[in-house]
Amino acid sequence: MKNILSFLIPALFAFEGWAQEPYSHQSSSAPQTARYEIVQSERGARYTFKIDKYTGRVFQIAEKNNQDLTWEPILFLDPLAQNEITPNKVNFQVFISGLGARHIYLLQVDTGKTWQLAEDAKSGILVWVEFE
Repeated sequence: MKNILSFLIPALFAFEGWAQEPYSHQSSSAPQTARYEIVQSERGARYTFKIDKYTGRVFQIAEKNNQDLTWEPILFLDPLAQNEITPNKVNFQVFISGLGARHIYLLQVDTGKTWQLAEDAKSGILVWVEFE
């Protein structure tokens, strides 16, 4: 009986630890050269985004009045410069931390220029703010 208990007790703790997973960035399995990709934070469906990796345009999933889903664009506080986009090439990548919405970034992959997602306190609208 003692041998059975000495086996069962550690086994119960092993299953408990196995079930716990850290928050992580979720993304589709699009090829690296694909123009579009959908990424999502495990923190909530609100943080589901579609990115045009060529132009840097990012859209947030949103619900219309009739409860259908749509993609709403996230605007840049300061517009992108023309030299930040090379035509017909992947120029941008989105990084979403599992730690929270405060840690969502858009990266220009050639220059390293980075924008952070910010929410306007009054309107709740999301915008990209240059990260320095």
